[in-house]
Amino acid sequence: MARVRPGVYAARMSTAPYTAEDRQRWKQALLAKGQEISTKLEELLAGKEVDLEKIELTQAADSKETPERRLRNYLDLVMRRMRAVEDPRFGFDKERNAFLSVAEIDEMPWIDVEPS
Repeated sequence: MARVRPGVYAARMSTAPYTAEDRQRWKQALLAKGQEISTKLEELLAGKEVDLEKIELTQAADSKETPERRLRNYLDLVMRRMRAVEDPRFGFDKERNAFLSVAEIDEMPWIDVEPS
């Protein structure tokens, strides 16, 4: 794979194909997902049985994680993505060397692909 010069890379990063409306829609979806996870965590802490299979995120669960730790990790992921939505690098996939499509992010705005 060819290396991209820093100046070229920065130029590509500044051309995100997303509108302010896209970013607002993703923030709303992330807020809803965060609320869903927070509600599950509240139920779990109250001693209720919680089905974690219904929470669809990209992170694979560690078999050693407690359900509480898993929910807290998911909530942390969603919160990081909330902060990242305004970053010009949001949605950039280093493996493809391109931005994800709006449809891909609409489907799963918590996907974690932007460069570090």
